Amino acid sequence: MTAPWLLNLLLYRQETSGFSRYVERVVPLLRGRRLWLDPVAGDDAPGLGDAVPLVDAVSPSRRWLQKLSLAQHGLGLRQRLLQSDCNHLEAVYSPFCDYLFAASHLPQVITCHDLTPLFYPGSLRSHWRYRLWTPVHLRRATQVIAISRFVADQLLNVGVPHHRITVIPNGIAIERPPVSVTATQDWLVVARHDRNKNLIPVIQAFGLFLRQHHHWQGSLVIVGRCGRETENLLRTTQELGLSARVQFVASLHQQALVERLRSAFALISASLMEGFDYPVLEAKAEGVPTLISDIPVHREWHTDSSLLFPCGSDPSGLASVMGVLADDARLWRQLSLSGYALAQQLSLRQQVNAIEQVIGNVAGVGR
Repeated sequence: MTAPWLLNLLLYRQETSGFSRYVERVVPLLRGRRLWLDPVAGDDAPGLGDAVPLVDAVSPSRRWLQKLSLAQHGLGLRQRLLQSDCNHLEAVYSPFCDYLFAASHLPQVITCHDLTPLFYPGSLRSHWRYRLWTPVHLRRATQVIAISRFVADQLLNVGVPHHRITVIPNGIAIERPPVSVTATQDWLVVARHDRNKNLIPVIQAFGLFLRQHHHWQGSLVIVGRCGRETENLLRTTQELGLSARVQFVASLHQQALVERLRSAFALISASLMEGFDYPVLEAKAEGVPTLISDIPVHREWHTDSSLLFPCGSDPSGLASVMGVLADDARLWRQLSLSGYALAQQLSLRQQVNAIEQVIGNVAGVGR
């Protein structure tokens, strides 16, 4: 049965990004009518929801607005939502931090994934959007879902009242048994070439590790889109003489990423700041050990099922834990099993149920 809720999916594009992956995991399991420019990949299960059709076709100007996180403007949505087939709607949910201004008569729930661009902006435009425009959306929302307690703290720091914040961690669907042995000696990183991903120390740590493990056969594989740090990453790799041992892969479709994960010796995340860091949970859902930086959100979820190393520009801490894991098969197996157990606890169905409960609660208040 379709719930009387509108899912605001206007910012969704099918691409290799954390936001798109979040939508593609969560939305197919949510009830409610869909409002989109692009249908969500995988959202074809019958009975869950229907699209609210837009009168005009998607134009280049609308794509431009979507890229600027302004897709809802210029669509004439206020008049569209006043038509009779939308009279039953009781609430709006956006999996993006995107308050729907045309539906201001309805209570609204939005998800805030993080406020990282305030500290490590990918572009000047991103920085000013998060500084000036995102707070407008946060102030308007009836409830804001934070994907971790760390993000909730960030929201409190920018002035969102605590009673309007609900923490719902990301979940994952376990689809396969955990790997029992490693198929390769590759170290895997899944991250864009952005400053907060802190990839240069990872390359440096790999070089230090190889000095102590001369017979190591694996490579460092970095899967992620190019960005502002790409030139520095390539230069560092060349200067260290690691061009034959470091692979840069721009993107992988989901099945290929799963295959990479399951064949990797371990996943590394050296991020300086994250809202949740979903690739770490993806690795744990496959039974792959994880080496992660000692930052708040990593400590929040992964202290007992990962190896943590000091956060920052010094690569020696990461090189050290790489060596510890490489030399201890029992530790590899222990991290595999404990990580898989955590992934089982953070279920996707539990996440979706919690989101629907929040939407249902604000809809009840709004009636």
